[in-house]
Amino acid sequence: MGIPESQLSKWSHHGPQDASKRTHKTIRKVLKQYPPLSEVKCDVRLQGSYSNKTNIQGDSDVDVVLELQSTFHYKADSVYDTWKLFRRDALRALRKRFGEKSVGPGNKSIKVKATQSTLAADVVVCLPHGNYARYSGITFWALHDKRWVVSHPKQHYENGKGKDGRTSQRYRETVRMFKSARNHLESKGRIGANLAPSYFVECLVYNAPDYAFQPGFQDRYCAVVNWMRGDWLDAMVCQNGQQRLFGQSPEQWNTGEAREFIDQLAALWNDWR
Repeated sequence: MGIPESQLSKWSHHGPQDASKRTHKTIRKVLKQYPPLSEVKCDVRLQGSYSNKTNIQGDSDVDVVLELQSTFHYKADSVYDTWKLFRRDALRALRKRFGEKSVGPGNKSIKVKATQSTLAADVVVCLPHGNYARYSGITFWALHDKRWVVSHPKQHYENGKGKDGRTSQRYRETVRMFKSARNHLESKGRIGANLAPSYFVECLVYNAPDYAFQPGFQDRYCAVVNWMRGDWLDAMVCQNGQQRLFGQSPEQWNTGEAREFIDQLAALWNDWR
């Protein structure tokens, strides 16, 4: 019998959007109106599942990017010093609005706690990376790891949008379906909470061929999982198209964890009651 069509359809549903938009609007206003941030060219935008339209029920934290696009007001001696001054001003702006105890530094982002009207947020303070108009990304300093991290959120978004169009708007809902299936497996204790992070799940589904995104949810679930079980992992790329999905860096997934997740997706279909 497998997982009922109605259950898979429910898992594919979009999570709430209003709170994420309100959170982004609030943080954008706070950052844009705070001097000297108000005097420099910078961009404040959503990224992650809310931006990519793959958030599901239960998702809470909002990812926000603050990207410095002009260094005129930050005449520092190094790229690191520029980033450090820019981040300092962002931290001050957020603490002035939300309070000292509600805003703190994380490894890769500034952590902002939820309020009655806004969701918790991770604000990534970054600089542009590279000089290529098509493949430019962002870079930021990881405080605890003491290293630069490069990310490509715009390419991630554009590639996801393109695949959604090629699959008759089935790609994003399929990502949501598998993220919800992941949450179900976690709730039943069948996989650990950190085995399959949302970003990696999205990239894994992205690698599935377009023909696997069939009209029916049951057919689609089986087609995608059966394809995942093939010998493809080492060749997979992240949705941004710039990085390998699997490898040794902290921004890459472990093939053993991916195999365990895929096996559990198959077992979930076979054992469904």
